[in-house]
Amino acid sequence: MRRFLRVIVCAVAVIAVAAPAAPAASEPVVATGTATAITATSATLNGTVNPEGQATSYFFQYGTTTSYGSETATAAAGSGTASVNVSVPIASLAPQTTYHYRLVATNASGTTLGADVSFTTPRRPSPVVDTKHPSDVTQTAATLTGTVDPEGEPTSYVFEYGTSVAYGSRTPTGSAGAGTATLDVSATLGPLAPDTTYHYRLVASNAAGTTYGHDVSFTTAAVPGGVTIGAFPGTVTFGGSTTLSGHVLPPRPSHVAVTLQSAPSAAGPWIDTATSATTTSGAYSFRPTAPTSDIYYRALADGATSGPVLVLVRFRVGVRVSSLHPVRGSWVRFHGQVRPAHFWLRVLVQWLGPRGRWQTIRRTRLRAAAGGVSVYGVRVRIERSGRYRVVVGPDNGHARGRSATVRIRVR
Repeated sequence: MRRFLRVIVCAVAVIAVAAPAAPAASEPVVATGTATAITATSATLNGTVNPEGQATSYFFQYGTTTSYGSETATAAAGSGTASVNVSVPIASLAPQTTYHYRLVATNASGTTLGADVSFTTPRRPSPVVDTKHPSDVTQTAATLTGTVDPEGEPTSYVFEYGTSVAYGSRTPTGSAGAGTATLDVSATLGPLAPDTTYHYRLVASNAAGTTYGHDVSFTTAAVPGGVTIGAFPGTVTFGGSTTLSGHVLPPRPSHVAVTLQSAPSAAGPWIDTATSATTTSGAYSFRPTAPTSDIYYRALADGATSGPVLVLVRFRVGVRVSSLHPVRGSWVRFHGQVRPAHFWLRVLVQWLGPRGRWQTIRRTRLRAAAGGVSVYGVRVRIERSGRYRVVVGPDNGHARGRSATVRIRVR
């Protein structure tokens, strides 16, 4: 019996030795990691947490000393038995400041404090600027251009300019926003002095400081030596056209803009009529124009003004006769239309005398008619063969008009 009992006791002992012991519960294991994504005002705090098999929460403590003073919101790390990576972004930091932080984790067994780690935020980035070459440079104006990258900070800009690198003048302040991409900016200057070299640079400022762009210079266009204008032909019959052309004299840039102006008298008032541009040689020309009355033209080119040129507009006179071979001493009727209409203007019937001089042999007046024309009609006693014509005008706005010559042979 005693032997039997010893066997049972030994077996129980063997079973007790073979059974594993239950693991003891423990607080979480944490490791404070290195901060990442550090900017002047933000960063991401990192670390690892091993929950040690129990539901575990964590947060980061941070501040400008090891007393911290701030902490992130509490988050869950799970209840596993392996380390998990955790991270939390923080913001509203001060630039150029050292911050301390540590990871803190808690489960049912207790709280574990991670090691203290520190990082320093950089200074706010100053804006990045690039002064570009100007555009639309004329005698008295230019557009200054450049680019600004605000680097995420509210940024303003100006262009400093003057006739030397001391500048002395600046454009009104503009806003480049607070983005992180390059922005095109510009400002128009004027009035400037012709044929003058100007220097300028782009200057941008934000909370981090002021950035000065490099110097760029340009020279305004010179006033041309003059501009000429001519009309070809200088006298047109009503309904006909004339071509206005000329040259811009040196010194001058290529492709100068030329403005054509017209006026009823040499004293004005002048109004813009058309625009053109010169060739590299300074020549310019406008499309043919058909004036309706006597008119003056002049050309303007980069501050130079031509003298006025007068284009005369003749009345357009038509003529018909009732007979080209009348009996000597008989009556022949001259009649026709005149443009533009002019009621009661004098009409002359003329004969070409033996010395090549036109002699008036009959007079009448224009009468009104429909369609914007005037008409005339008159009977003339024909005594001699020869050339005949009809003359109308002039008036205050039109030159004298002449009909075609009619050859009459008497019998």
